[in-house]
Amino acid sequence: MDYKEVFGEILSKTNEIALATSADGVPNVRIVNFCFESGKPELLYFASDRENLKVAEIKANNKIAFTTVPRGGIPHARSNDAIAVKSKRSINDLKDLFITKIPGYDETIAAIGDCLDVFEIHIKNAFVVVDFENAGPVSF
Repeated sequence: MDYKEVFGEILSKTNEIALATSADGVPNVRIVNFCFESGKPELLYFASDRENLKVAEIKANNKIAFTTVPRGGIPHARSNDAIAVKSKRSINDLKDLFITKIPGYDETIAAIGDCLDVFEIHIKNAFVVVDFENAGPVSF
């Protein structure tokens, strides 16, 4: 089974991840919307109000973990070998990507777009769970 291909398929079927950060030894997890460019599943984007706690946590420690939020069934992907960094790209640069992936995100951008920074999750290694019998690693 080509787990790298399955990883991309899993990402294409959901728009939410549970993002885990840690600062001063205190872990924190929250659900965030994400998007990615076709053919580049090793690079995820999410936007956040620059005043949000997760932004400060990422600045303090950019090593993160995440898992996709399944849309029915078992298939999901996760990683504890990724980093999050503020992107050089703006919400306007990626507007179409966010709006296509996340229904209603055009309203979010219209309402608070000026307060949003875009972050990139660079994934080195991940793990894909297809079902109870099929699971495996992915490296980028």
